[in-house]
Amino acid sequence: MNFEHLFPDEREKESDRFRQCQLVMLRMFKILDFLCRKHQIQYFLNGGTLLGAIRHQGMIPWDDDLDVGMTRENYEKFVEFAVPELPQDIFFQSDETDRYFPAGHIIEAKLRDKYSSYVRRAEDKASWLKWHDGLQVDIAVFDQAYLPHNFFIYLQNRLLIFFLQRKSNKARARALRWIARHSPIPLVYASSYINNRRMVKLGKYYIKEQELAELLETDFEGMKAYIPIGWDNYLARRYGNYMQPPPPEKQKGHHSIDVPNPFIPCDHTEILYW
Repeated sequence: MNFEHLFPDEREKESDRFRQCQLVMLRMFKILDFLCRKHQIQYFLNGGTLLGAIRHQGMIPWDDDLDVGMTRENYEKFVEFAVPELPQDIFFQSDETDRYFPAGHIIEAKLRDKYSSYVRRAEDKASWLKWHDGLQVDIAVFDQAYLPHNFFIYLQNRLLIFFLQRKSNKARARALRWIARHSPIPLVYASSYINNRRMVKLGKYYIKEQELAELLETDFEGMKAYIPIGWDNYLARRYGNYMQPPPPEKQKGHHSIDVPNPFIPCDHTEILYW
C-alpha cells in the first residue's frame, strides 16, 4: 500500500517547527484512521485531542502529542490487522515490540515516527528513557473493569502492575477481562492512564458504558474523526469548563522541555534518517 501517495509526509511544508511536529502526528493519525476504517476497528479521540476537536476543530495549538482510545477488543483487532500494514517509517510501540517499554505504562501502545524525537533532560535520557521516543500517537486501551472513581481505578491498576509486573500487558488484560465478566456491579471503562497520584487528583478519567455506546464523526484538521457519543459529559467530568482555554503561561506541551525535533531521530534501533 502506497501510504506516501495516500498520505504524503508534509513536515517540510511548514516553517514553524512546532507545526511541523503536529503535521507528523496528524499523518500518523490519518493512517491509523484509514486502517481502522478498512478493518472495521472502532477508535475514538481521547483526552486533549478530543478536547481539541471540540474546541478547535483540530489539535490544540500547543499540544505535542495526539490521543486515541480503543476498547480492548478493538485494540486487539488493531494489533492483528492494522499493525502489519503500517508503513515502514512508523514504529508500533508496546511492551512486546520495544524491550525497554514497560508493561503497565500509562499508555499501553503508541505509534512513533522514526525520523523525529522529543527533547528531554539529559538525566531523563540517561536514567530511564531507553525506549523509542519519536513523535507519538498515544493509544489508550480501555477495559470495562473499573469502579467509577479515580482512586479505585488507580488502586486497581497499581495492584495489577504489582502482581503482574514480571509479565506482559496481555496478562493484565486477561485479569481485567475476568473482572469485567464476573463483576456483580456495573463497571466503567478506563485505561492504565490513571496509575499515579497526580492523575487521581486531576479529575475523572473514566468513560461510562452509555458514553461509548455509539461513536460520532466530527471535523478534525480537515478530516472526519470519531468521538464518543457522550463526549460532553466526559470532557466536563475531566476538564470542567473545557471550552475555556488555559492562561497563556500554561499553553505549552508536556512531553518535551523544548519544541520536539521533526528531523532528528531518537537513540533507538527502530529509526530512520531524514
